[in-house]
Amino acid sequence: MSLSDNPDDFSLYIHFPWCVRKCPYCDFNSHELSGEIDEHRYIKTLIRDFDHSISEFNQRSIKSIFLGGGTPSLFSGKSLGHLIKYVTESVSCRGDLEVTIEANPGTLEHDQFARYLDAGINRLSLGVQSFDDGCLARIGRIHDADAAREALENARKSGFRNINIDMMFGLPDQSLEMAIADCENAIACDPEHISCYQLTLEPNTLFYVNPPTLADHDQLHDMQTGLQALFEDYGFMQYEVSAYAKRGMQCKHNMHYWTFGDYLGIGAGAHSKILANHGVLRIWNEKHPRNYQNKVANGVSWRNREPVLGNNLVVECMMNALRIKEGISLDLFERRTLLNREKLLAHTQVLHDEGLLLIENDQIQCTEKGYLFIDEIIERMIS
Repeated sequence: MSLSDNPDDFSLYIHFPWCVRKCPYCDFNSHELSGEIDEHRYIKTLIRDFDHSISEFNQRSIKSIFLGGGTPSLFSGKSLGHLIKYVTESVSCRGDLEVTIEANPGTLEHDQFARYLDAGINRLSLGVQSFDDGCLARIGRIHDADAAREALENARKSGFRNINIDMMFGLPDQSLEMAIADCENAIACDPEHISCYQLTLEPNTLFYVNPPTLADHDQLHDMQTGLQALFEDYGFMQYEVSAYAKRGMQCKHNMHYWTFGDYLGIGAGAHSKILANHGVLRIWNEKHPRNYQNKVANGVSWRNREPVLGNNLVVECMMNALRIKEGISLDLFERRTLLNREKLLAHTQVLHDEGLLLIENDQIQCTEKGYLFIDEIIERMIS
């Protein structure tokens, strides 16, 4: 089924919590494999989670599905196809439904891409991170540059017409020249979209405990501005802090997150956000895969929830919306928070007066100056 575009459409996130090896910088809910995955059991659990949770979305239409992890590409196309078919036959879906799978080059076989297309997946996000074998080794990746290029070539030959490459900069012992060369290699693979993230040291990671040698603030600034210019030269429009796309190829799922749209998360540790009658609710699932599956199977509560209120709601919305170049309309802010725009304007007046935010034509966004200091703006809004 399909419905026309509607700001009340929601997105579906599906979490797959296993990976071959935990990367030293990763703070996501991912667990190293210690044996074979029981795909049948986990897919069955996801369907039960979906059936239990979907009623809160009141027969609204799904605009995008994102299979993230961990490493969803550890699952077979058959298993994923069964899950996607169940979801899309159970609820209304947009006619232009975007279905993305995250995949890692070190976990893919040649024929998997065709099977994923057959399963209803139409967008691939490949976690390359770097085309420099030395950098890949230093950040603990299990693939090399040749494996990444081969995966991208096979995906294109199999029929994928919407491919994102995940890249990182500010890697251990990486120079500006190395970062530029890395992303030139990504551009040469001719993707529709490139996500380029700065490596950060997050708590509860190996890199946080034993920090590698990283670029300083000035070097990171030079890398960021140099990469922005590079992507622009090759026709990739920056539409979010870390996202660059060819015309019309922005990620619908992430844009929905950044404009504070509602989403349902199913799977171990998945999060949801729902605009209910009395405000916004945050919901998160049991994190550990074994406990999550047992609780769902036994009907024991696996979801936790809390309201997002007042200033916290303003900040949480704007932490997302200000990452987008175009910002967010004041009408959409009111619709998705149930707050009056005056509350937002009062919270951001000082930043506007300092030339960091632009508020005009019913729209609030960062100025060019503000976009360079987005992290500092968010920190000031939180404090």
